[in-house]
Amino acid sequence: MAEKEEPRDIRAMITAFRTSDHWAVSFARDLLWVVVVVGCIALALYLICGTWPAIVTVESGSMEPHMNIGDLVVVVQQDRFGPIQTWEEAHATGYQKFGDYGDVIIYRPDGVTDFWASIGLLPLSSEHPIIHRAMTWVNEGSPQPSYLNPYGGKVTPVEYIPLATSNSTTYGYYLLYPENATPPENVSENAQGLAFGTAGAKYFLPEQYVVQNQGYIQYAAPAVNSGYITKGDNNPVSDEGYLTIDDNRTIEPVEKNWVVGKALFTIPLVGLLPLHIFWVIVVVIIAIIIWDWYAKTKEEGPGKKTKKAKTSQKTAKSKK
Repeated sequence: MAEKEEPRDIRAMITAFRTSDHWAVSFARDLLWVVVVVGCIALALYLICGTWPAIVTVESGSMEPHMNIGDLVVVVQQDRFGPIQTWEEAHATGYQKFGDYGDVIIYRPDGVTDFWASIGLLPLSSEHPIIHRAMTWVNEGSPQPSYLNPYGGKVTPVEYIPLATSNSTTYGYYLLYPENATPPENVSENAQGLAFGTAGAKYFLPEQYVVQNQGYIQYAAPAVNSGYITKGDNNPVSDEGYLTIDDNRTIEPVEKNWVVGKALFTIPLVGLLPLHIFWVIVVVIIAIIIWDWYAKTKEEGPGKKTKKAKTSQKTAKSKK
């Protein structure tokens, strides 16, 4: 009766995996090494930044020129290195970040997320966070401000001038004017000025009220919840009541638990890699395969081929 084969020692299995020359084992070993390195980097970022994901990629031009498409943004916990300062607060203290007053935050609009976003694999998620500047904090029931900057990120407004809104529309637009001015009269259909629209209405600020290098602020209906009012530096209007998600739901003020973190600094262009994560993975796999093939070919070398050739010649002579 044959003796029962004893199970292989785990240490021997690890040694075999580590030293095997088989192409499949070698490929798995290289792939595991990549996963371990990436995992260690991810863990280090989490420990340093205190949030996950600790890095995000800018996917649109809404924050230009202060953040550009493809920039990799390092994100820290919202209260790390001090609490979040809004544009309104920082305007008084002089604190600036990324070319304007206040902190830039990363948030999930209306708190919406999915599994991939919740574990930090944003390239696989359909619910990507938004990275915009925190303008002010509004309490539930208070008039919700909309910030308007017609110059985009090219100009940091010295202040935002409060605007009043007409009660009726003219040519489909609600007319805007400074609170301390008289309502505009005799506005023609071809009048010059600043026009913009939100999710629910269109607005027009006649040219005589436009002040160079200044922004504007308009107070609308009461806020449905407390939170930050946010704005992309390059967008003409702040997010709340202007941007929409899913089935045309407008973005509401950003509650604190919707905030992923705040932007610490950016690394230009590096974010293009996660934006094209599928092709990056394909290239890495191909590179590993090519390297394994090259290493195996180099190990075999010309010496082994010469030895084989001499053996063949010897066999041929013995046949004679």
